[in-house]
Amino acid sequence: MKTSVRGTRRCGLLALLLFLLLPLSAWAQVVVTVNGSVAHADISLVNGLQTYTGEVTIIFDSPVNLTVQTLNLSAMLVSPADPALTSRLPSGTAIDPAFPVLITIEPIPVTDRIFASGMQLNDGSQSSLSFVNAYDMEIHTHALVFTPNTPYRVFKAPIGGNFVDMTADVLNGSVRGRGRSGGFSQFLLVKDTRAETVLGLPVIALAKLTDLQLRLVAAILGNVLRLELAGLLNNVQLALVSLNYAAALVQIDLFILRVDQEAGTNIPNVWRAQRDLINDAGDLDGLARSLRYSISRLNGGP
Repeated sequence: MKTSVRGTRRCGLLALLLFLLLPLSAWAQVVVTVNGSVAHADISLVNGLQTYTGEVTIIFDSPVNLTVQTLNLSAMLVSPADPALTSRLPSGTAIDPAFPVLITIEPIPVTDRIFASGMQLNDGSQSSLSFVNAYDMEIHTHALVFTPNTPYRVFKAPIGGNFVDMTADVLNGSVRGRGRSGGFSQFLLVKDTRAETVLGLPVIALAKLTDLQLRLVAAILGNVLRLELAGLLNNVQLALVSLNYAAALVQIDLFILRVDQEAGTNIPNVWRAQRDLINDAGDLDGLARSLRYSISRLNGGP
């Protein structure tokens, strides 16, 4: 049976059209590797003729059962104008079309499984992921250009919830956004054009301080330690409203030090995929370091 040249060309054009119309997820590629306490993901997402690439690196403190499967990291392209997503971001922030990548990390708890032979209980060989304190996370992409006073920040949100700034540092090469946290969900590299000061007051730093104070109230702590840590945050607040950013840095560093010293002893510091433990130390540390980054910028830092 002979095939005409015209028919072959028509099939080729049809194949190209189908390639362009297939869902983005069909062309998503996320390669995750684990080496000891470090997880690394190479991301390459295709939309038509455009490819978006980046890397995610997560460094854990004393992880248990850290594997590609237990970490459950994925990434997808999103529309920067999607109202379902933009409504979860603060006013004055936006997703850069050059890197519209949503990263989701939702470790799955391992439960009892049913096999052909019947019910088999989990014997611990495939236990869920856990770690202590906070993890360090870096999102790196060459799609964004680093400039002095860069507006790019790392934002984090529970699935379906509002995104908040978790940035602990932003480095060049092209853009490397870093943050620390005691738990997971969804992450974005966001372009933040909000003013850091309004009417002379450091509004972003004060908002982060409020979030940290509220998290401290919710933490499971003894009254003496809670009062000590609250006093340090009150000192940070006094220094911020006085525009004494050097003094604010000293006080937030003392807060971070005390949380680190008490983690695992007087402050719960374990996270695990079963979600039955509250990692107060990791959350407090992550929020405090993001606040420190904002204060450092006010004090003339990069």
